[in-house]
Amino acid sequence: MTKIPYNRVHVRGDVLFTARGGNIHSFSLLDGSHISAWQHPDVAKVAEAMKAIADAQKAGEAEETQGQIQGTEESEPPAKRQKREGDEGAGADDAPAQKEDVVVPGDAPKEHSKKKGKGGKGNASAKKQVARVPDRPVITLLNSTTDGQHVLAVSGHDKVIWVFEHDGQGGLSLLNQRWTMPKRPCAIAIAPDAQIICADKFGDVYALPLIMTERSPSSGAGRVSTSTPAKKSSEPAANTFTVHSQRNLEALENQRKQLELQRQKAAEKEEGPGFDLTLLLGHVSMLTSLVLAESDGRRYIVTSDRDEHIRVSRYIPQAHVIEGFCLGHKEFVSEVAIPASRGDILISGGGDEELFVWDWKAGKLLSKASILSLAREIAPDTSKVAVTGICSLTYPSESGDLTYVLVICEQIKAIFTWQLTPDNILNHPGVIQLPANPLQLAVANAEPNSNTLPKIIVAADPGQASEAKSLQIFALAMSEGRLSVAKELPVHDDKLESSAAEASDKEIHNLLYTVENLRKQTGGTDGEAGEDEPEADVEGDIPAKEA
Repeated sequence: MTKIPYNRVHVRGDVLFTARGGNIHSFSLLDGSHISAWQHPDVAKVAEAMKAIADAQKAGEAEETQGQIQGTEESEPPAKRQKREGDEGAGADDAPAQKEDVVVPGDAPKEHSKKKGKGGKGNASAKKQVARVPDRPVITLLNSTTDGQHVLAVSGHDKVIWVFEHDGQGGLSLLNQRWTMPKRPCAIAIAPDAQIICADKFGDVYALPLIMTERSPSSGAGRVSTSTPAKKSSEPAANTFTVHSQRNLEALENQRKQLELQRQKAAEKEEGPGFDLTLLLGHVSMLTSLVLAESDGRRYIVTSDRDEHIRVSRYIPQAHVIEGFCLGHKEFVSEVAIPASRGDILISGGGDEELFVWDWKAGKLLSKASILSLAREIAPDTSKVAVTGICSLTYPSESGDLTYVLVICEQIKAIFTWQLTPDNILNHPGVIQLPANPLQLAVANAEPNSNTLPKIIVAADPGQASEAKSLQIFALAMSEGRLSVAKELPVHDDKLESSAAEASDKEIHNLLYTVENLRKQTGGTDGEAGEDEPEADVEGDIPAKEA
């Protein structure tokens, strides 16, 4: 068992927000001190269930050992004992007291059948109950508004978007709202008009409010439509007074259960989402990334998917209008990013060997740079890469601000860097080696007219390497156009590290290493829809629901 690592990092001003499993922490970027923490309600449930299972396993081992001892004793000749008064009628092998079952919260205890033992007493052996551990909560996305007043987090296991109020100093308070999405969110952005733009793995993009407002019962516009409420089912005409045979009684009970299940499903449909949820657009493939763009005073939604597409759509209320595509990838596109200082440029990467630079408005490919060749400098046997993060950094220099692009890939212990030149070429490639696999990367740009250096924050998976850290902050320097680490800054999370939850290496891998799974398998499976993907529409890239 190893500690669950930090898997999400997000910077807003001098505050660093991090996610570790189902916990959110905030740190000061000035001195690395811990500020606040929030825990998903399901974290305690998982811990309680794991403890119950561990206790049950210990009890089972003890019972097995006792059984072995008893078996050894039974193989020997029984010792003679003197008959005493009161022994008449007593069983020679009276059963020990029955062991109680371990009941995991949320699971009902199972009934046990008792068999009569010798001597007439009940000899009940406890059945082992299969305890179900709740899904482990993991914060999969972190974001914040540009003014820093609100922070958003997505917990993937329950498909919930959490909205926090931020005091500007790292303190978080959960607002009395949580958005449960129809499908698991895979990308999220916050628009200036207080709208949350959320994409899910099914291929849909929704808009929902940042702040909860009362929903008018008569207003149907802008909401996900619900089906017509089912008619109320009547009770069966028969009852226990008119039905007498055992077979008919069982049929009557099954009929009542079916009617109750129908009522429950009808009630769930009537409830629907408790907030305005507007479907904006959809892909026919699994969505992977989303960013908001702006050009000439008009806003756009840029989305990417598993089928090598990058789509540029207009913003609300014309999100159904496709402005264009950026086509050129031959493998899945997992990440897209627009540099803060270059709003006309889009950087994309995924399962291809190269990083792509686009004029996203014109759908024109401007340049490419090889990621695989850089990866082979530190791992010569590398045959493919899967991009898991792209971000931009502004580095102040005497000649003006320079724009850098930073990329991390799944299970490659490095950060790859390029300088984005004014003519849109990725120049001065560099490699910053890391002691552990990076899971996410965030950037804190230097303040204008200050002597501070830009910083990068890395959430990494140390695995079994005890000397590696899961959260690191580096100040960067520039030499001959390439970025390098000037110094490592402290992060005071020793207490958090010691109390972090543990999981098996396999479970951590399944939770946090998912990008390479987007690669389509050869041998006739190309193009098949995934578990959460809709089937392709014959019309092409526009799903039938938009037609």
